[in-house]
Amino acid sequence: CIWTCGSSHNRRASQSAQAQADLVKEDTSRTQYCREMSNSQRSNERRRNGRPLVASFLLSLALPMMLAMMLATVLVEADPVLPRHCKGTVKHVHLAVGRDPTSQMTVSFTSKWAYPDVRAPLGGILYGTSEPDMSSFVAEQEFPLTYNTTLPLERWGHYYAPFQHHFTISDLQPNTTYYFLPVVGSREAGDDALFEHAKHVHNKHHNTQGDADEGSPPENITAENQIINEQQINEQVEGFNRRHRMLTPPAYDGHEKDCVAPHKLRSFRTAPVTDPNMPVAFAIVGDLGQFEHSQYTVRHIRDHKDDYDAAFLIGDIAYTGADERKWETFFDFFDDHSPFDQLPLMIATGNHDIEKQPNGREIFRGYEHRWRMPRVKPAELGVFEGPDGRLNMDAAPYPMPYEWGNAYYSFKYGSAHIIVISAYSNMDPGSTQYDWLVEELHSVDRTITPWLLITMHVPMYNTYDLHHHDLQIVAAREHIQPLLIEHRANMIFSGHIHAYQRTSNIVEDAVKDPRGPVHITIGAGGRACSAPFVNITAEPWIEQRDATMYGYGKFHIYNSTDAAWVWIPTIESDRHSFNYVKKRDDVHIPSVKDDGAWIKNQYFLN
Repeated sequence: CIWTCGSSHNRRASQSAQAQADLVKEDTSRTQYCREMSNSQRSNERRRNGRPLVASFLLSLALPMMLAMMLATVLVEADPVLPRHCKGTVKHVHLAVGRDPTSQMTVSFTSKWAYPDVRAPLGGILYGTSEPDMSSFVAEQEFPLTYNTTLPLERWGHYYAPFQHHFTISDLQPNTTYYFLPVVGSREAGDDALFEHAKHVHNKHHNTQGDADEGSPPENITAENQIINEQQINEQVEGFNRRHRMLTPPAYDGHEKDCVAPHKLRSFRTAPVTDPNMPVAFAIVGDLGQFEHSQYTVRHIRDHKDDYDAAFLIGDIAYTGADERKWETFFDFFDDHSPFDQLPLMIATGNHDIEKQPNGREIFRGYEHRWRMPRVKPAELGVFEGPDGRLNMDAAPYPMPYEWGNAYYSFKYGSAHIIVISAYSNMDPGSTQYDWLVEELHSVDRTITPWLLITMHVPMYNTYDLHHHDLQIVAAREHIQPLLIEHRANMIFSGHIHAYQRTSNIVEDAVKDPRGPVHITIGAGGRACSAPFVNITAEPWIEQRDATMYGYGKFHIYNSTDAAWVWIPTIESDRHSFNYVKKRDDVHIPSVKDDGAWIKNQYFLN
């Protein structure tokens, strides 16, 4: 009787008011029936139905698990995803360097939701070297991008991504601060009218605050004001318990916060001239997401943004779980907390960025549409050809049909040559990415850019008892590692493991060699900092390791021969305050609160 009533109670959590009332009546009747049955009557009832007592006993043991599973299902389906609606104005602004960071910067943002009856607005960028004098204008260079898909749960309906606008501002001066104002307006009115509107908005709001939508061109915002799913708001459960957070971490919820003012003036600084002794500094973070701990990491970078020239996010960006609406909440999170509308953010593919829908075969669509890296060629993005259903993100398929675009690319910044590798594109010899990488490595001129930095989501070496047999890691160690050792790459930055790790200079099979690269795993940006060690005593090639602190790192190049690496913890993990070893509950290894190392450029060693 308890189980029968409990099952009705769980069903009520997702039913209409009338259906709930009916179920309450049903529960009342069942409860009365239970009370009226005597112990002997219940025994007779079981015997008449031929139900063995042993089976009843086993069923009673299984009931708590069944109830927990049912409750988890209800909570998961009720988990609200509430993107912010801003009446079609500019939002989600973020930056990336262009092919030549000394003279190019790419500005990306979103505008109106791309429902079938909505026409894409026209976009542009007003910019200049001082706030009072912003007279340059970049008109639309390509039609805004969008995509749509069916969401993982049928009752969530169909999803239409907002229009994504990408602009590359060129012919800039090196090491110069520029102010910029993204604008959108009527496509029918054209570029000239939008330019005049941008100047009007800037002149009206220069050094003032104003209302959020003041100065915006009139637009049809009927579709924009639609609430995605009103039932989701009504289904919010106050204080999701820890078990729910672990099962399905909720999306960032900023829907009640103010939209960013569309006339907000921002700034960026171009890269310094390429020079072997040019000091530069980069923030390095992995596996960020949109969680509470992510906010500590991003806010720390924001509060120290003047210390960095650019930032690298090494895969597993938004953790959408194939719910594409969570890209909106992720960028709402950026609007509220991040500096990446002023500091360029360079990304790499992660397994959680694949985002294959359970009922579809498209992959990497959010990753490719919403960002614009200094691509070599436009993306060649195929479809997943494996079985239907969800992918196992702990063992992602390899390789994926994804070439060029944001998958792999390179750029120079100051004294560094940075190469971004896609661990989820084909890395085998003869593949498109492999051949490109061979050519790219041969093009590196260490007399001009003496530092060679690599980013790739999966770590080739790993002190933790996780992901040792990933196909991407096997391929990277077998095919990519020899190339990087041959060309004396300095640093290899990775994520994937939600923890921190720094190795010695190593070559194949983790043999210590001063000419080999240093491997940094920096995957505790915000998602579930926790990972067990394989061994109590660290491997000989490990310099430092910790899985108790969230954070990110700073790589500071001082000149052609010297650099410094600093790990920056931001907040303790709420899962455990000590490091642990698999299957050794008796072993508690102290947390590590800081780490750093002076790095000598091994390229100049004999």
